[in-house]
Amino acid sequence: MFAARINSNAAFERARHVHGRSARELLPSQTRLGSGMRINSARDDAGGLSISEGMRAEIGGLTQGTRNTERAIELLRTAESAMGEINPILIRMRELATQSSTDTLNDTNREGIHSEFTQLSEYIDRITKLASYNGQSLLSGFGNKVNDAASSAIDTLADNGIRRVDLASVDAGTYTFTDSPADNEITLSNGTNSQTISLGSILDGDKVAEGTTIVANFDQLGVEVVLAGHDVAKSQGSYTDGDLDGQTLVIEEGIGGSFQLGGDGVNADRLDYDIKDITVSGTVLGIDQLSVGTRDSSRHALASIDKAIDRMSKERGEVGAVLNRLQHTLSFAEGAIEGVTASEGTVRDTDFSAETTLVAKGQILQDLSRSAMIQSRIPVETVMSLLTG
Repeated sequence: MFAARINSNAAFERARHVHGRSARELLPSQTRLGSGMRINSARDDAGGLSISEGMRAEIGGLTQGTRNTERAIELLRTAESAMGEINPILIRMRELATQSSTDTLNDTNREGIHSEFTQLSEYIDRITKLASYNGQSLLSGFGNKVNDAASSAIDTLADNGIRRVDLASVDAGTYTFTDSPADNEITLSNGTNSQTISLGSILDGDKVAEGTTIVANFDQLGVEVVLAGHDVAKSQGSYTDGDLDGQTLVIEEGIGGSFQLGGDGVNADRLDYDIKDITVSGTVLGIDQLSVGTRDSSRHALASIDKAIDRMSKERGEVGAVLNRLQHTLSFAEGAIEGVTASEGTVRDTDFSAETTLVAKGQILQDLSRSAMIQSRIPVETVMSLLTG
């Protein structure tokens, strides 16, 4: 025997409460199944979220590190390829020196041999100037840079219109501008070499046009100066013909390149490497003063070229060793990414078998609670039948 009431229906309220609770419990599982992630917000697992975010940051750093390593490999391969072109030239120069060392030739014959010898020497320098990666010279002045503090031309108080100075295959030293007013020409010299360029066709009268920039490209020296007019961002005033006269650029010797191979700011994740100067006057070759114009000078050249070939082979071997090291670094990083990704997955990824079980349970509870709510209306219908009966 039970009491029949209209104003309150405890059975219905209990069924509604169970239905709402099962719906709330079902929502996280549905979200996890939809996103594929067990942790979608901090309230899902605050500790797990902290661990997961740290692992994701590590994965991002390792991934970018592998890209950096791949670019470093490409850079060194470019350098080694250029070195490979220089070796046959050195061998040919040795052949010429050997040919010129015998008295079956006279001095007239040697003049022709010396002409080819000189051309080959100049072509070695051309290769070193052209060997570059992303605008950086690799075999001549690798890592050289402008010393801002010592360069009067880019002093923060200078009002000469210099917006930027770019370097490519530039020798270290002090470079001085000669810039006479009203002649629309500008010369840059390091005391040994100099280059004069005309600005007449790109200046607006005797100055750079307002809101624009021009490029003074001293390509023979490896220096490119971007000059600006009035109202150009990041420029030191504006350029008028004559403003750079007597001012200097100080190029300091670089220490090579620094490659970031890992995701952390520690020394173990970096590789510093310097490619020596491979020009004919550099420390590796040192053959700029050689001559095959006489028998004796040719015999002297033979010994010097032999040493140059040995040193060149050693430099190529060092580049090859670093390339092998970078390949191992790349393989290690890829393995580390795989391991950390798997670990991060165990923390953050959805366990589909567990979540589908919870979803099935929640859906069954919802169906049962809906059925209970329908059944809870029977006492009300009974009371109404009594009143109308």
